[in-house]
Amino acid sequence: MKTTSRLLVSVIGLWIHGVVATALAGDRLVDWIWPMVQPPASLLATNLPQAERTQGYMGSAQCSACHAEEHSAWHRSYHRTMTQPAMAETVLGRFDGQTIDVGGLAYRVFREEGGYWAEMPDPDLMMQADSLEKPVDRRKIPRVRRPVVMTTGSHHYQTYWVASQRVPGLLQTLPLVYLISDQRWMPRDDAFLRGPEDRQRLIIQWNHQCIRCHSTAGNPGLDETSGLLKTKVGELGISCEACHGPGERHVAERRAMQVEPSLHGPPAYDLVNPSKLDHRRSSEVCAQCHGAYILRPEQAMRFATNGPAYRPGDRLFQTRYEVKHPRVDPRPERVADYRRNPAFFREQWWDDGTILAGGREFNGLAASKCFTRGTLSCATCHTMHGSDPDDQLKPSGATPQSCITCHGEPRFTDKISEHTHHRKGSEGSNCLNCHMPHTTYALFKAIRSHQIESPSNERLSRYGTPNACNLCHLDQTLAWTRDNLFVQYGQKRYPLTAEQERISAGALWMLQGNAAQRVIAAWHTGWQPALQASGTNWMTPIQAQLLSDDYAVIRRVVSGALSPNPDFDAAAYDFMAPAETLRGGTRKVLQKWLEDVRPRQRTGEAVLIGSDGAWNQAEADALLGKRDQRSVTIQE
Repeated sequence: MKTTSRLLVSVIGLWIHGVVATALAGDRLVDWIWPMVQPPASLLATNLPQAERTQGYMGSAQCSACHAEEHSAWHRSYHRTMTQPAMAETVLGRFDGQTIDVGGLAYRVFREEGGYWAEMPDPDLMMQADSLEKPVDRRKIPRVRRPVVMTTGSHHYQTYWVASQRVPGLLQTLPLVYLISDQRWMPRDDAFLRGPEDRQRLIIQWNHQCIRCHSTAGNPGLDETSGLLKTKVGELGISCEACHGPGERHVAERRAMQVEPSLHGPPAYDLVNPSKLDHRRSSEVCAQCHGAYILRPEQAMRFATNGPAYRPGDRLFQTRYEVKHPRVDPRPERVADYRRNPAFFREQWWDDGTILAGGREFNGLAASKCFTRGTLSCATCHTMHGSDPDDQLKPSGATPQSCITCHGEPRFTDKISEHTHHRKGSEGSNCLNCHMPHTTYALFKAIRSHQIESPSNERLSRYGTPNACNLCHLDQTLAWTRDNLFVQYGQKRYPLTAEQERISAGALWMLQGNAAQRVIAAWHTGWQPALQASGTNWMTPIQAQLLSDDYAVIRRVVSGALSPNPDFDAAAYDFMAPAETLRGGTRKVLQKWLEDVRPRQRTGEAVLIGSDGAWNQAEADALLGKRDQRSVTIQE
């Protein structure tokens, strides 16, 4: 990560980076004399962050005796398994001796001594090399063996951490992720939507950023005098106390009541229940992790040395600066933030101020009138208890029921068709599809925007943000949407380019658009409501172009959308194959489609298919020649 150029980097990150550079300053990279190191298996336990029991944290195990049902529901969640010790029951990756290439460097993963190991270029020297201005030939860095001590992730993919041998307490990542559904390894940078020119450092420090959201009450434990780290956590993963606050006094009081029944009465030390807080403070409990913010200067070193000052129920932004896009909050200080670092905003927001990156759901919610003028909160739709772990949604959470609780007028219920111009009960009359479209990218998929808004001709034409109408009607043009919003809702008609007037939005986003537009559109070509509204056969030759896209994420997303298609051999396609092989995959799918005699479901200039069913490759090539090639990095 280019730490000095990002708004979100705190003093702790810079401090640790300095400590590491100082600690390693005596090593000359040109010597390359380090021997192979084989630490004992005991490091699997001794290098884990230690449990913090001095700030009131007790651990989730203390909750189960009295709150068995709630504890069980949380125990099934991906929050619990976010960060875990590397053990047989937690490691999902195949440590079977295979070697994975990461930018020309070999990483071998294997099992030994009952634990999980990696053989790789020395991560301490790699970290030092990253800190130097002059490039270093990383292939000359000596190889070492390190035990894997910790995991992160258990839903879409999992990554792994080893312990530094030079800076006690520092955990460093393997630059790999294991894709759980694919059962395969891949380089970490390729698993994130990162521009080709924006590669991260291969070595990331868990004690810096990751500890904030991937643990409960994570305390880097930086000793300002010695520069050493004594990292502690209330608990690995996101546990009960992450949302309800430290439980020591609560547990002690309940135990005392069991011993002395006369003590029964109103609790003196009851824990925080986010559902009983006002909607802002309730949502700020989630915003600890699901929001973009900067620690205030006076809090940055406090966090580095003693962990977070925030406790659930507090006002979060008394200790953190809430980052807002100037399109949402045009005050001078917000405009100044943007001008200081526009790249930071473009990694997390669309140009119209809509949230682009997953993990920033609070920022979207907080920009919505339902939040600023109403009482909508995260808890309106989500719950950690008794819900599907996939999205933690209440039964009514992903339905219009959440909306009509406040918007119960007949035009939104019985007469909904007059409002939506779609049949009642159809996807077009689903409030969420129009006001919370899937325009946020998060880990190989699009998720719903939490920035509740209406489709807008201004945003459609001026900012390039995919709009709700064309994410269902991928086969229709932006002009078609603009004109319908003008006729049906009286919105101003803005000028469009010649291509936007005559070529479908789906085709434009996938062929001519930037990487963010391409990945969002590609995901929607596998989304059932879009397939129902747009038809399917016209999509295949356009999807085929993305099978050889520059971004691995886009290739994987579009291959997932294509997988049910008989024109595509999903089993034979490898989205991480060499570039020439990928281009061959594009040609193969296109050729099979061209040879298919099945009737075309859609023809016309907008979808680049002639009335005779012929594919207009020349038009496609012209659009590809105008592709927005700017580097896109999404910090999801």
